[in-house]
Amino acid sequence: MQEFDVVVVGGGHAGIEATHAAWKLGVKTAMLTMDINAIGRMSCNPAVGGVAKGQIVRDIDALGGLMGLLTDKAGIQFRMLNMSKGPAVWGPRAQCDMKYYSEIAREVITNLPGLSVIQGELAAFERMSDGRLELTLLNGDRYVTRALVITSGTFLASKMFTGLETSIGGRVGEPSADKLSECLAFNGIALRRLKTGTPSRLDPDTIDFNECDVQHGDDVAWPMSDRHLAETVPGRDAGYFWGDAANKFVRNDCVCWITRTNIKTHDILRSGFKDSPMFSGRIHGKGPRYCPSIEDKINRFGDRDGHQLFLEPEQADIGRVYINGFSSSLPADIQLQAIHTIPGLTRARVLQIGYAVEYDSVDATQLFPTFECKKVPGLYFAGQVCGTSGYEEAAGQGLLAGINAALKIKGEGPFILGRSDSYLGVMADDLTNILLDEPYRMFTSRAEYRLFLRSDNAEARLKERAHEIGMISDSDYADWKRRCSLVETARTRLAEESALPEQANIILEAGGQALASERTRWINVLRRPGIDPEQLFKVALPDLPLTRRDQWFMYAEEIYAGFFDRQAREIDDQKKMESVRLPENFDYMQVTAISIESRQRLNAHKPLTLGQASRVPGVRPADITVLAHWLENR
Repeated sequence: MQEFDVVVVGGGHAGIEATHAAWKLGVKTAMLTMDINAIGRMSCNPAVGGVAKGQIVRDIDALGGLMGLLTDKAGIQFRMLNMSKGPAVWGPRAQCDMKYYSEIAREVITNLPGLSVIQGELAAFERMSDGRLELTLLNGDRYVTRALVITSGTFLASKMFTGLETSIGGRVGEPSADKLSECLAFNGIALRRLKTGTPSRLDPDTIDFNECDVQHGDDVAWPMSDRHLAETVPGRDAGYFWGDAANKFVRNDCVCWITRTNIKTHDILRSGFKDSPMFSGRIHGKGPRYCPSIEDKINRFGDRDGHQLFLEPEQADIGRVYINGFSSSLPADIQLQAIHTIPGLTRARVLQIGYAVEYDSVDATQLFPTFECKKVPGLYFAGQVCGTSGYEEAAGQGLLAGINAALKIKGEGPFILGRSDSYLGVMADDLTNILLDEPYRMFTSRAEYRLFLRSDNAEARLKERAHEIGMISDSDYADWKRRCSLVETARTRLAEESALPEQANIILEAGGQALASERTRWINVLRRPGIDPEQLFKVALPDLPLTRRDQWFMYAEEIYAGFFDRQAREIDDQKKMESVRLPENFDYMQVTAISIESRQRLNAHKPLTLGQASRVPGVRPADITVLAHWLENR
C-alpha cells in the first residue's frame, strides 16, 4: 500500500489550500478527489471576496495560500466594496472566469513536484495499531496516511431538490459520498443536516441588457494578492501569476448588470410554495440565513415590493449568466415563469435551473482550533463540511487544517491564530466554540477587533508568522521587509516635512475638509478623514515608490490611531490568555473550585489555551480566574 504523511480528501477551495499548504511545508502529500477535472470548480457564484470574505482572501494570501493568486489570474472585474465607509470594513471582490479559475487551480495542483493526485472516492478509514489511518476507496484501493484532511464540501449523503423532483448528488452531474458519511457516524462523529442552494443560469443571448443597470469595476483595480510572482510553484515562468502593485496586469474590463424582482414575480413564486421542498418539510437541513433563497426572501419579507438581483457573467466571454440573489428550489416551471417577469429577462432562456442541496456536515465543536478532530487524532476537517458557506471561508479553513496537519507530522507545535490576528482566527474560534444550527458566514461584525483586521494590513499581521513556519519564501519575505522599510521612511518624512497651505489645500478641499491657512506637517494632513492618500503621496513624496495598498495602509493607521490604544490593551490581555497552553487531555474535574457545570463543559470542549477556555459557552469569567490561579500554583 502506498503511504503518505497527509492525504486531503476533496479538490474544492478547502482541498486546494490544504493540499498546497501541506506540500509546501515539506511533507509527503496526496489529494484524493472524485474528479480531477473538478478541482477548483466554482459550484455557485463566479466571484471571490466581498465584505469580510475579501479580508479572508487577503489573510490567506499573507499566509502563503493560493486563493488570492488564482483570483488575480482568473479575475475579470475587480471592485472594492463599502468604500463609502471606513477602511476597516472595505471588502475587495473579484468577478472571475469560473472555467479559467478551475483550469488554473487544476494546473497548479497537478504540477506541484512530488504531490500525488488520486482520482477516487473515499469509502472508509480505520485506525491502525501504530496510530496511522488506513484508507479504503470505493474501488477497493487502499492507502495509509499519518493525517487525513476531509474537505468533502456538500457531498456527504447529499441530495438535490427542484420542486417535487429529488436526485442524489452534491452538485449537478456529480455523485454523493454516502459511504464516507456512514464511516464518520460509525467513528462517533456527530453529523447534522444543512442546506444550500444555487440559482438558475441563463443564456446571455436571450437577455435584454439594455433594460438593466450596468455595473463596472473600479477605475483602478485592487488585486487580491500582494505576491506578484509564482515563487510558490517551482518550475513555472515568472509571469505565470500576475497582479502587480501598479495594477497593470489584472483584467478589469467586464461588467455585471443589476435588475430587480417585482410584485408579479413574487406572486408567481408564492404560487409554488405548496411544492417547495423547503416549506413542505422534505428538506430538513437549515439553510444560510444571510444568503436565503428567493422563496425564503418572499416568505420572510412579504412587505417588500422587490429585491435587487445581479446578473453576473460566468466567463470573460460571458458564457452563461448567473442570477445572484435568485437561488431557488421551487419547481422548474415556477422558476421560469418568475424569471420572465423580471426586467431584462422576459425572453431569457434557462440553461440550468436552480436547485437546493441538502447534505451532512460535521459539528465543528468536535474539533480543536487546528481543525483536528478531538475523538480521532490525525483526522482533520475543513470547508463546507464544517458547516460554513462560501469559497473564502472554506479556503481559509483548508489552509489552517493543511498547515496544522503538516506541522503535527513534523513534530512542531500547532499554528493557531487569535481573534485579534485575523478573520481566520475569528472564524476558527467561532466554529470550534459555538454550536451552530445554520451555515456560518463571515461578517465584519463578528470581529470585535475589526479596526485591526483590515484588508490593507494583512501582511503586517501575518507575514512574519507565515515566514516562521515556512509558508512564505525568503525572497517574498525580503520583498515585504523592503516595503516595510519604505513605509517607515515615508512615515518619518511626513512627520518631519511641512506642506505649504496651497499644497495641503488641494488635498483637503478634494476631501471636503477645512482648509489650512499656514504651513502644516504632512502627517497632520494624512490624519484628516476623507482625504485621498494617493493624491497626498503624489504631492508630498513623489520620489518614494510606495505601493497603492501601502499608501492606504498608512492612511488607515493614522485615522484609527485614536482607537488603537484602548483596543491594543484589550488585545494584549487576550494574547496573554492565549499564551497559556492547556494540556489536550487535562481533566478539569480535579479543579474542584470551579463549578461542576463549567468543569463538564471544559472537559467536553478540551480547549488548547486559557483564552479558548474563556470562550466556551457556559464557562463563567470567575471560573477562568480560578483555573488561572490553579495552573499558576502548579
